[in-house]
Amino acid sequence: MIRLQKVFLRMQDREQKLLVVAIIVVLLVAFFKLFQSGLDKFTTWQGINELTESHEMILRLKPGIDRALEQQKIDQANKSYDKKNLSNRVSSLADQVFPARDYRELDTEERERYSQHRVRITFKRSNYQHVNDFAGLIRNESPYMFLSEVKITPNYPPKSLPYDPTTFDAVFEVSSVEFINQ
Repeated sequence: MIRLQKVFLRMQDREQKLLVVAIIVVLLVAFFKLFQSGLDKFTTWQGINELTESHEMILRLKPGIDRALEQQKIDQANKSYDKKNLSNRVSSLADQVFPARDYRELDTEERERYSQHRVRITFKRSNYQHVNDFAGLIRNESPYMFLSEVKITPNYPPKSLPYDPTTFDAVFEVSSVEFINQ
């Protein structure tokens, strides 16, 4: 330490000031990097803590969700639609509203506790009343059948025929959930 002091005192005044400023700058940069690293680690820790808390909350809710699913399964026993019944029921409802519809069965999604059956019904160039009536018929079948996706595209009349009515292309994806007996 004494050697450093002797070297420092032998320097000229401006060299001493420059050395002190350089040391202060290096210490400030080191302190800033250390602070930044600590802040990054704290932010990471805080994010992991929040993620852990959210997972713990989900785990605490699981028994209640399981009980509600079992109750729903009991309530819908012999009432929910399997794939065949869903297809038949949706087809008959669509015939009531718009017989010139296109019909297609989609793949069934198999899950651990239930199967979701889906049917796609397409109305081409229908009026708004047909679209609304079909959606209402499906809503009346709730909770055993529901609209899982609806896409409605208007077909505006050409400018040469401005008073023609607007028609709609509507694609309905109708689903039902069938609980698996365990």
